[in-house]
Amino acid sequence: MNALRALLAGVFAAAVLMWPPPAPAQPAGDAVRETPGDGRAPGPGGPTAAAPFILALDPGHGGRDFGSRGPVALVEKDFTLRVAKLLARRLGRWPQVRVIFTRESDTEVSAVRRSAIANHNGASLLLSIQADASWRPNARGPSIMVAAPQRPPRVEGEGPDALALRWQRGQNIHLAASRRFALRLQERFTKIGGGRKPPIRSLLLRAIEGARMPAAYINLGVISTPEEAARLREMSGEDPYIEAIEAEIVHYAKLPALPPEPESGTPAVEGTPPGGKSVPSGEGISEAGAPSPAGGATPGAGAPTPAGGGN
Repeated sequence: MNALRALLAGVFAAAVLMWPPPAPAQPAGDAVRETPGDGRAPGPGGPTAAAPFILALDPGHGGRDFGSRGPVALVEKDFTLRVAKLLARRLGRWPQVRVIFTRESDTEVSAVRRSAIANHNGASLLLSIQADASWRPNARGPSIMVAAPQRPPRVEGEGPDALALRWQRGQNIHLAASRRFALRLQERFTKIGGGRKPPIRSLLLRAIEGARMPAAYINLGVISTPEEAARLREMSGEDPYIEAIEAEIVHYAKLPALPPEPESGTPAVEGTPPGGKSVPSGEGISEAGAPSPAGGATPGAGAPTPAGGGN
């Protein structure tokens, strides 16, 4: 009996000395580094030409993935690319903004690779340009989608499958910021639509679930409705919805106001045409920002790229 008591006392003493227990080590693949340009909003001073705000624009679909088709010879993959370039041209007026694309031509990009491109280029915001489709004949108006929260995977080791699962949950820590951006954009769209509030949906979106910065899908209309498809086909850089997206990016990035345009009859500033509108030079609009597959690493170098289509 005395021996049993001595044994129990020893066990109790050892437990006290070891309390509290050490925190379990987190696998390296689960760590999400918060570095400048890794999804954080700009600081109080805002971006500069030397340290620009990096915006990743993702034109949905591409290549063999046509997306939805409209009744007026409108294909979603072409529409999204054209609108992304129109938005980038408008943002080119700010030297403090650098725009990168997930695709700049009619090419197919996997869903995982789209967010990998944004991550690899240190983007602070990822916006996927899309068009909606519906079986309802009177469906109309834009909508906004953000990623749904996903449970962190319980995986062990450093194999490709384990790393892929961890990497694909990068959006989890940015869900609140993504929704705030969506809510502000919703307010702007509501004013344009005469009080009609575009829905904000939370879905499993593979193209942005791995993004380590705030991200959103922006559906600019319903391509399957004839009236909406005609509006989307004629959308220009002066379209109020494109201007609203630009305005929210300017607000989010804390960009300075542009100087007022010269009044009629006032000599235009050098480098701008009469009327004062700046000529989009393409400065600040880069390639996807990562080596091509033929040149070695893919844009998602350092991040696994499971097979899967992009949209």
